[in-house]
Amino acid sequence: MLLVLGLLACAGGGRHAALGWSLGGEAHVFVADDRFARDFYRQLTHDKDLRAVLKGRPLVAVDARNSSRVTVLSANGAAPAQVTVARFHAPETCGSPAIVTELVLAFPVGGAGGHSTPPSHVPVVALLDEPTFVGGGGSRRAPLTRAAARDLVNRVAQRAESVTRGTPAMLVRPLSVDPDQAADAGEVVPLESRYAVGFRARYVTAATDTMLVTGVAATDVELRELRWVIRPLRMSLRGGRMRPPARRPAVRYSVRGAVAGAGGGMLLLLDEIADVLVRDSRTTAVDPVTGRVLTAQPLALRCP
Repeated sequence: MLLVLGLLACAGGGRHAALGWSLGGEAHVFVADDRFARDFYRQLTHDKDLRAVLKGRPLVAVDARNSSRVTVLSANGAAPAQVTVARFHAPETCGSPAIVTELVLAFPVGGAGGHSTPPSHVPVVALLDEPTFVGGGGSRRAPLTRAAARDLVNRVAQRAESVTRGTPAMLVRPLSVDPDQAADAGEVVPLESRYAVGFRARYVTAATDTMLVTGVAATDVELRELRWVIRPLRMSLRGGRMRPPARRPAVRYSVRGAVAGAGGGMLLLLDEIADVLVRDSRTTAVDPVTGRVLTAQPLALRCP
């Protein structure tokens, strides 16, 4: 059996994973990394020169049914899956300068994953170096009404500004609930015992500057047990664009959903949107307890 373990270029111990989507009985996950692609291709084919094979070709597909099984995490829980095909997309083909490895994962026939098998068209995280296991997604907090979610987003944003400045400031306008809105907005995603809250809030400061504060928190409704997953980041705005502090990225954060965690709990799916260097924008799977990024891929990744 081939092991996907150890192939990721960011290898340095710990779990390795890939992000993707479920599609009717299978899932497609992606790794944008030259070293991963080269090493996995060599293990599948014994050919050392993947770049030469890709020269003049948009992709190469290889049978990978002799490779290892993986565990697929979704909102439904954890389900086993088999890598069946590996597609190696040439640089720039998927919107990434790196070679992109697309792993096609098949779920067992007969529903061995039970209720943990993800339905179609939901985000998934594939654990590439974990023994396969099955597990339910656990219960989540009830979704908030839109009015309650809007109130929570605004109160978390106000708490964030007091963290970054030490004193309150005036919002340019109250935040709405919209994960796609670049500013003056936020979102709430239910977790097991708390809510994940992302926000992008503009403030008018005492010096009449306009500031953007962005971050992600895990909290109860009363904010008594608020914990920062992404600590608030405060940046000046000029002409609607961000000017980050020295040595800090100019990014906005948006919570896109959550999937079951490997050891219980849940993983947050975050968009990290770079205003200055758009190509640096990425989607991440983050442990809300430790803030550790389990895996990431370019936000603009689109493979034909």
